[in-house]
Amino acid sequence: MFRTTVDLIGAMETQSEPSELELDDVVITNPHIEAILENEDWIEDASGLVSHCISILKICHTLTEKLVAMTMGSGAKVKAPASLSDIITVAKRISPRVDDVVRSMYPPLEPILLDARATALLLSVSHLVLVTRNACHMSGSMDWIDQSLHQAEDHMVVLREAALASEPERNLPGVNAHREQSI
Repeated sequence: MFRTTVDLIGAMETQSEPSELELDDVVITNPHIEAILENEDWIEDASGLVSHCISILKICHTLTEKLVAMTMGSGAKVKAPASLSDIITVAKRISPRVDDVVRSMYPPLEPILLDARATALLLSVSHLVLVTRNACHMSGSMDWIDQSLHQAEDHMVVLREAALASEPERNLPGVNAHREQSI
């Protein structure tokens, strides 16, 4: 069986001044990400965890795009230029987390690694949500943000349970004593 490896890690920007950056630069622009998100044919995923990772990636991708678009659309409503710089800085941290999650989805699957990397991605996106809410005067209902984060958290529960189930039993003093008594 031949597998094509897709390189999702692009060159990091080296601009030193946040003022030189545009919000368009922080959107996940990897040309392969859409194909990966659409491809649900992950044949070596006997555990079923990859579908949850893909769902988390899709949710984070949509949230990031919408938040950046809202920020660009409300440029005059941003409280301070430093706030815009904060949004850019936080948003730029998301792409490497996406790459980490995608890399961890390839066999052999390690549930603990999947959980850790998906958690890091979700935390990065949650940080973007907080910074954006603080920086912009968001009018109207923002329930869709909380609903999206809740959906992602539902998928995270599955990853966490798999990670916990895959941990080797720890040699805790009380556990072994109880186990010996029951034998």
